[in-house]
Amino acid sequence: MRFIVEMCTDLRAKILKTSGELFFKFGIRSVSIDDICNELHISKKTFYTVFKQKDELIVELLDAMRQKKEKDYQLVLAPSVNVLDLLMQSFKTLRQHSMEKHLAFGFDLEKFYPELWHERQVMLKEMDLKYMAQMLRTGIEQGMYREDLNIDATSVLLANLIPNVLKDLMQVSMNTAQRVDFVLDMIVRMICNEKGLEYYQCTIL
Repeated sequence: MRFIVEMCTDLRAKILKTSGELFFKFGIRSVSIDDICNELHISKKTFYTVFKQKDELIVELLDAMRQKKEKDYQLVLAPSVNVLDLLMQSFKTLRQHSMEKHLAFGFDLEKFYPELWHERQVMLKEMDLKYMAQMLRTGIEQGMYREDLNIDATSVLLANLIPNVLKDLMQVSMNTAQRVDFVLDMIVRMICNEKGLEYYQCTIL
């Protein structure tokens, strides 16, 4: 019995991983249960032993994404981590992903699953605000960020600015890397003190 449970758990994880990759690549609406099964080389009957329908899969996928983001935040907010390195690494990760694909996932979620989309937006904003505030406090303590920053106001600004500006910049003739670098540079010059700016400029050279 334990072996069967472990097999089901492992299959569930594989389905979540594969479906997530397909949803982000092609959009939620364009990916069918057949597509997921074909990618995993399993039958639809096997799929339905784990998930009753696509909607259930999407709900669990969103929850798995939430848990991963919470775990990532906990790892990167360790006191020993240089927050400016962390900020630059976060944007480096963004440079390596297609904004168009991520937006397609969000557009489909908003259009076809509006309640789930709204819940996710509220959850992400709460997490981002908490993370931004901690990141700013740590940056000030490490002597990299301006001491006169209003942490609450700046957290709200950054949490809203980053996704919205990146999205709006898609209308400008810039590739993903250029858009991400532009936003990073704008944020660094807004929150860093002289020491932080000097460190940033030396690091990106």
